[in-house]
Amino acid sequence: MRRICDGDDDAIAEIYDRHASVAYGLALKIVRDALEAEDVVHDAFVAIVERADQYRAERGTVVAWLVTTVRNLALDRARRRTRRAQITEEELRHEPAEPVVDPESTSVLDLERRAVRAALVGLPAAQRATLETAFFEGLSYPEIAERDGVPLGTVKSRAARALSALRVALEGPLEMRGVGGSEDE
Repeated sequence: MRRICDGDDDAIAEIYDRHASVAYGLALKIVRDALEAEDVVHDAFVAIVERADQYRAERGTVVAWLVTTVRNLALDRARRRTRRAQITEEELRHEPAEPVVDPESTSVLDLERRAVRAALVGLPAAQRATLETAFFEGLSYPEIAERDGVPLGTVKSRAARALSALRVALEGPLEMRGVGGSEDE
């Protein structure tokens, strides 16, 4: 772990080579999906690297720390999946058979959509791309940083600035946001 803290990439590779199969087996047993298990293992090794300075040998071995990390991440993922399924089931149970179309609500929703689109278009490209990746592709900030080859802090600040700008742009009544007006526009 000291070598990882010192930035030695070979150290994490050694841990991965020794323990990835155990980590994957545990993750697969909990999440019951090969791709999700791979994601859990990936996230666990990223967490190990990011938190290497928090490791304490007196509390247990590196493999015990890794297994605990994998277990916790896998359980979180399984719980989220179960909770999402419950929410979806609950939503479907209470959904009306025939949706009632309310012209006023439809109009307001259309204005809100236009306001959100206008606010998104107003963001700098890097901020917009970070939000779109996080929300539509479901990547975490560390995954975005790795994929785009930028520091994690950059991704986090882009997201924070983008969300702040959206919050400001979407405050107040629709007419004040520059999306109201006639149908002729």
